[in-house]
Amino acid sequence: MDTRRVAVIDLGSNSFKLLVAQGTHVSRIFEAYEDVRLLGKGGAETIEPEKFSCGIRAVKKLVGLAREYAPALTAIIGTSVFRTAANAGEFAKSVFENTGIRLRILSGEEEATGVAAGVATDALVHDLGRVPAIFDLGGGSLEYIGFGGKSVRSWQLGAVRLMREFVRDSESPLPPEVIRKIRMHVKETLSADTNVCVKAGTPLVFCGGVMAIAHRILAEKSGCALTLFPRKIPALRLEVLMEHLSIRNAADRVKSDGVPATRADIFPVALAVVLEVASVCGAEELIYSPRNLRYGIASELIARLPER
Repeated sequence: MDTRRVAVIDLGSNSFKLLVAQGTHVSRIFEAYEDVRLLGKGGAETIEPEKFSCGIRAVKKLVGLAREYAPALTAIIGTSVFRTAANAGEFAKSVFENTGIRLRILSGEEEATGVAAGVATDALVHDLGRVPAIFDLGGGSLEYIGFGGKSVRSWQLGAVRLMREFVRDSESPLPPEVIRKIRMHVKETLSADTNVCVKAGTPLVFCGGVMAIAHRILAEKSGCALTLFPRKIPALRLEVLMEHLSIRNAADRVKSDGVPATRADIFPVALAVVLEVASVCGAEELIYSPRNLRYGIASELIARLPER
């Protein structure tokens, strides 16, 4: 058995997540996450002092958890918010001072390539027999990998970023006209990019928190065990879920539908992005993959370790 073990701590715009994995198949050993929304409700692309301190505490906690598993290598990676925040360098310096590990800030293309490497470890995707178009939606950005990695793109279409731009009251129901504006913005952004061309019949794979939550909620509503519920999800089911949640306020989404409290405000926005991507690509079905950026970076780290 291949027991080469690594740890990846992914610092996103909405949450910080840890994966400890081992072996050439990137087998999961342990996962943990901390809710840290670094992007505030204001328009400035700066990590505010309170969120800065909270973020550093979360990094230290996750590094401590990772070290309990004695990984041979540990990587801390930063994504969209660190590409745009004015004080990202200060945060990276503080991460190193508090953990001894340097924060690697990924470019949009590096992030997308890492996502593709992670999805490649998903047996369901591997068994499709066709090259998929892959999308990863986070709080700050949306990544795309097409044509087997030959086309890689990243846009500032993350759920938190779009909520800040289009939603006035994130705790209230999401008006239909706001959903239309968000979807139109996504459509215009993708349609204007000539590098995005998804052929009819191409499988559409999505990873990221929104699809993980949607998959769980749909499984619960169906009375099906999560491990048995299909990861191939009709777009129509997501459309119905978005419409159902958008007429509720954030508190009711948590109480009645099981949306995590830390995601209740952005969840309908995130679903709107996913659905518009599916519409632009002409896809009636989406495949949810839990194998994401962290798995891709873990695969990269494992490949650097000597064979045993």
